[in-house]
Amino acid sequence: MTQDRPAMMRRGDARYTWDDTVAAIGRDFSGGKGHLAQETIEPTSVARYCEVWEIGNPIYWYKDAAKQAGYRGVVVPWSSSYQTFTNDSFWRPGQPGRFPVGANKDAMTANAAPREDEEQPVPMPVITQSIITDIQLEFFEPLIVGDRLTAKGNKLLNVRVRETRIGYGAFMNRESEFYNRRGQLVARINRGSFSYNAGQKAPK
Repeated sequence: MTQDRPAMMRRGDARYTWDDTVAAIGRDFSGGKGHLAQETIEPTSVARYCEVWEIGNPIYWYKDAAKQAGYRGVVVPWSSSYQTFTNDSFWRPGQPGRFPVGANKDAMTANAAPREDEEQPVPMPVITQSIITDIQLEFFEPLIVGDRLTAKGNKLLNVRVRETRIGYGAFMNRESEFYNRRGQLVARINRGSFSYNAGQKAPK
């Protein structure tokens, strides 16, 4: 049985319906703010990423090989550009522990939850579940060791309200762009999700 998220993980606002979400299609909910990655990409991180997947292309390992191939420096695998080098860290000094000592084994503090993508929340009714449905990436410029990514934009592209076997809610797609420290567009991402209430039926 699917259980609701803890109260701190609920999203949405009881003042809204899915009609309000549909009406917001085309708006950018980033508030015009860019989100700078917490860390500069360094060679050890790239090596650790490549070794797990056994990616042996020399441009990901050796500066000389990358430059001979026409790149500015060691290239970062495309597949790592989104979640590996743009996500916030899970913990930093001064933050509470993610799993407090003595707490329920399933308890997590608020900083254990993923960062909200939007500076301005998308208007939608209260939901208790959200799952990723698809991710599409379009690449424009190679990412190089020494770069630091900035994510910009959070445009709501589409909303499809549906009743499914797992609950009633809406499929949504949002678009953001990533820029390197030179201000060059590196990639554009289209993120799909389904936000819903488990077991809920569509209103009659």
